[in-house]
Amino acid sequence: MSKISITGLNSRGSAIKGMSYVAEVVKSSIGPFGQNILSEKGNTISNDGAFIAGQLCPTIENVFEKRGALTVNQNITKINEEVGDGSSTAWALHDDIIKEIVRYLPNEKSIKAKKTYSEIAKELNKSKDFVIAELEKMVKPITSKEELINSAMVSVEDKEVAELLGGMQWDLGPDGIIIAEEVNDAKCSIERVNGIRLDNGFGTSHLITNPEKQSLEVNDMPIFLTNYTIGIEELMLLKKTLFDSLIQQKKLGIILVGRAFTSEAIKKCQETSQAGFVIFPINAPYTYQSEMMHDIETIVGGRYIDTEESSLEDTYPTDIGYVKRLEARQFDAIVTGVDDDKSKERSLKRVETLKKKLEGEKSPFLHKMIEDRIAQLTNGFAILKVGSMSETDRTRLKDKCDDAVNAVRLALKGGVVKGAGLAFKEISDKMEDGDILKRPLLCVYNQIMTSAPEGFEVEEWVKDPMLLLKTILEKTCAFCPTFASINAVVTEANPEKCHCNLKQE
Repeated sequence: MSKISITGLNSRGSAIKGMSYVAEVVKSSIGPFGQNILSEKGNTISNDGAFIAGQLCPTIENVFEKRGALTVNQNITKINEEVGDGSSTAWALHDDIIKEIVRYLPNEKSIKAKKTYSEIAKELNKSKDFVIAELEKMVKPITSKEELINSAMVSVEDKEVAELLGGMQWDLGPDGIIIAEEVNDAKCSIERVNGIRLDNGFGTSHLITNPEKQSLEVNDMPIFLTNYTIGIEELMLLKKTLFDSLIQQKKLGIILVGRAFTSEAIKKCQETSQAGFVIFPINAPYTYQSEMMHDIETIVGGRYIDTEESSLEDTYPTDIGYVKRLEARQFDAIVTGVDDDKSKERSLKRVETLKKKLEGEKSPFLHKMIEDRIAQLTNGFAILKVGSMSETDRTRLKDKCDDAVNAVRLALKGGVVKGAGLAFKEISDKMEDGDILKRPLLCVYNQIMTSAPEGFEVEEWVKDPMLLLKTILEKTCAFCPTFASINAVVTEANPEKCHCNLKQE
């Protein structure tokens, strides 16, 4: 298919039009009176901003408008991956900030710019720094379980689930991880488990089991840990020493954690899945690899095979550990072990070893990292099991819980400020007219009040995590000036669906 392009004001206008089309729908989902969308994808009803954007962007018929919407969505997806919540707020801010920037640029009425891109970026950065400084003055730490439950309630809008989630996060502490997953139960419940998180993910996307989440999720599976680079030769060695034994035991799958996987090895893993014995390649932890591997070994059992200590030729079935659940994405994975007496004994020994390392560690960064690892080995994880009488409602509630899980952790870690857009509104009131962020900061509060019934007032307990607002603001302000500087859009598409003057290559 040939490439097509559009240039000048039409290009920027088309890209912004596509962004605004999605933003207007996403913004309508904000707050306790937010609206839902109905998607043909599983007949899903949802007001989750990330889901709505993901459904709308690909449907935009004009290819240049679609490219604008997809580009903004890509940036917001990265924000969501970092903080796990706030997609709707991010869409609202992107839309309003970009429209504010465009007021200073050449348009149909005037070819003269009021400000240069560098001036706009500089002013926006200065304004952003002021807002963050004001947020930091407002922030209050979470000091009770009830406050954390309230933070969960803002996202999930369900008192019972908020109590489960907020109560568990309070017990786990700010570094504790909670995973939300759908279950075929009438009610929600929460379970604490023995697990650990890695900063690396699956070795190939061809073996993902959850296409919607783009994740690999498996239960009750053998696991083998090594920092050997895995190529065809290594796979053949492991077949002799480990895999054949598993096949004889009628265990037809294994999670293989290695330092790197060659393209030939990845292809071989895919071929084995077709033959019935599935190898799920997981990349070894990126940072402090050996230390993290020993942490994983602690919760799954078996033996970690280190290149400096062991040979793959000298591996045995007893070196295989056992995973209760693995959930891996492209850049991270969560491993849950069996919560039994042997696992608890291994964890106690490992924690003692780490505590001794703490005593001699002078680096504040490494000291904090070891403390976090001790917290994970001591407290583990929790799984929030999302259930409902209705499958449609369960999916909707799961989206809410995903946001709430991240919100409560951020709230406990970095404190909270006034919610429902009030923090931004109060900062906006302090700004002078003409400040580039003065009007955009009102976007969330104005949207909530537009959707709310007459006489509605935001209650005192409604709070937002400060780290969430800070991250969204920083990432949005870094992106918007660049997007607003678009002077051409090039894409591949059917020219008949562009509905505008084209230049075809």
